[in-house]
Amino acid sequence: MRHLALLLLLLLLLGAPACAPSGPRVSAVDPAALPARAPWTVLVFYSPTCHCLQQHEARLRALYDAYHPRGVQFFMVDSEVRGSPGRDEAEALRRGYSFPIVRDAGATLANELGAQYATYSVVLDAEGRIRYDGGIDSDKNHLHEDATPYLQDALDDLLGGHAPRRAEAKTLGCALEKW
Repeated sequence: MRHLALLLLLLLLLGAPACAPSGPRVSAVDPAALPARAPWTVLVFYSPTCHCLQQHEARLRALYDAYHPRGVQFFMVDSEVRGSPGRDEAEALRRGYSFPIVRDAGATLANELGAQYATYSVVLDAEGRIRYDGGIDSDKNHLHEDATPYLQDALDDLLGGHAPRRAEAKTLGCALEKW
């Protein structure tokens, strides 16, 4: 059932409001402008109140800057019950995200992927198979330079043509408010 993750993401993008900063303004993501079969897609589950996610935002922006030019798409996914397109637009702009926040109304995608915490990250291949799932790294909210970079390692391995050295890792973040 988890192989349907990419299909669910595309349905989410086609049917749900999404936002991304574009220069000084926020605009909706046009699903037609997205690669139909990007080599790799990273989903990071989002909560605007999660201090763990806030601590990792610089690392996420750095990952986007390093891997987006290499064909990796990034999406923040808002599955929280109090989420809204307006809140997501305001937060994306305030946080300076270069990647969109997509709305997962009803937490359909979160439930399909087993996302329980903000910072839970999933890497999908072009066929929608999950190649990595877990945390961004081994830090929670006090970042250390010697943290194990789980997501970065997985992307490096996959882009190098290898299976991730760690296909699953612990997620350290705040519980998503899905109900």
